[in-house]
Amino acid sequence: MKLFFFGFTLWLGAYLLARSTQKRTVQFTGWGLLAYALALGIYIVFDQFFFIILLIPALLWIGAALHLLPEENAQRSIYIRIWAMTAIPLAILTQVNAWFSIFIVLALILCAGMVARLALQSNYKNTYALLFVIALFVTLSSGLLILPLNWIQVDWGFGLLGVDLLILGILITMLDAFDEGEAIRAHLVRSLASNVYYAGTLLLIASFFNPTPPLLVVLLTFGVLTQTFSNAIQKGLDSLTLPARINNERETLRQTADALPLLSTLETASVNEEQFTRLTRRALSHLGDLPKLATSPLMNLPTVQGTNPLDRAHSLKSLLTQSIQKLKPQNEAQFGTSDAWRYYNAIYFPYVLGLKPYTRRADFDSLDEISRAALDWFQTSVPERTLHNWQNTAARLIAEDIRK
Repeated sequence: MKLFFFGFTLWLGAYLLARSTQKRTVQFTGWGLLAYALALGIYIVFDQFFFIILLIPALLWIGAALHLLPEENAQRSIYIRIWAMTAIPLAILTQVNAWFSIFIVLALILCAGMVARLALQSNYKNTYALLFVIALFVTLSSGLLILPLNWIQVDWGFGLLGVDLLILGILITMLDAFDEGEAIRAHLVRSLASNVYYAGTLLLIASFFNPTPPLLVVLLTFGVLTQTFSNAIQKGLDSLTLPARINNERETLRQTADALPLLSTLETASVNEEQFTRLTRRALSHLGDLPKLATSPLMNLPTVQGTNPLDRAHSLKSLLTQSIQKLKPQNEAQFGTSDAWRYYNAIYFPYVLGLKPYTRRADFDSLDEISRAALDWFQTSVPERTLHNWQNTAARLIAEDIRK
C-alpha cells in the first residue's frame, strides 16, 4: 500500500510538472505531490519520517490556492507575498515547537474558504465546489499528521493525506485543462498506462530476486521519472548528438505528437461568446508555442486549413496574426502610445514578438529600436494589471473577428 501511494503520487506530481505550464497553481501542486512522495519514500526505506518534509505539501498547497485567485484581484499579490515571506520561517519554527504548525492548519482552513468563495463566482462552479471539499479533507489529514495530537497512527495519516493529495492533483489537472480548452482524459490515462507498464515491468522483474524496500523505491522512482520526462530526456540526448536545427525540428514534432491527445473535439460553433473569447485569449498566449497552439479548440474552426496538425497550427497562427494586425492604426508608424494603439500593443509585442515587459532580465541590447521603445513604454507607463485588462479586451475583439 505504501508503494502504491508512493508510485501514484510520484507519477501525478511528475505529470503536472511535465505539462511545462507557467501556472503557479499547477507547479506548486506538482511539487507538493513530489514532496509527499519523498516523505513516503524515506518512511518506506528508513521506517521514519522527517516532520519538516511533511509540511512541504501543505505549504505548497497554500501557495497553489492563492494563485487560483483572479489576476485582477487587488489582494492577490499581497497574499502571495505574505505566503512567500512566511512559509520558510514558519516551517523552521515548527522544528523548535511543533505547535507552530497550527498556523499552517489555520492557513489551510482559510484557503479552503477562499476556494468556496471562488466556487460561487467561477464558471467552473462544480469543479471548484469539489475542490473545496477536497481542500477540507487535505486540511483535516494534514492537521492530523502535523499537529502533535497523536490522534492517528502515522501509517493511517500518510494514507489519508495520500488519497487527498491524489484527488487534489487530479482536480487541479482538470481545472487547468478546462482553462486551456484541452481534453485531458485521454492524455492522462495514456501517461498513467505507460507508467504502470514501464515501472510495473521493472518491479515484476525485481520480484524474482527478493528485492529489498530500498531497491523497490529506487526502481519505481527510476521507472516513473524516466517515463514521465521521456521527452525532456530525448531532447537532452538530441542536443548532445544532433545539429541544433535538426534538434529543434525534432523537439517541435515530438511536443506536437505528445500534445495531440489533448486536442479537444469541442465544436467552436457550440460555445457562447464568453467561452470563445477565453479560448481565443489562451490561443493568443500560445502564439509562440506551436505544440501548445495545436491543442486549442480553435483548431476546429472551418477557416483553419491543413493536412496535418503542424500545418493546421501554422494556419491558426496566421489567422490570429492577421486579426491582430487589424487592431493596428492605419498609418505608416510601427509603434505609438496613443489610445488607438493600446490594444494592438498589448497583444502584438508580448505575444507576436515575445516581449516580456515586466521581467527583470529584459535584454535591451538584443532588441531593435521599436521593441526597445515599446518595452520602455510598458515598463514606465502601463501597469501590469492595465495590460492584462487591455489584453482581455483585445482578445474579445479578435474573437469577434475570427468567428465571423
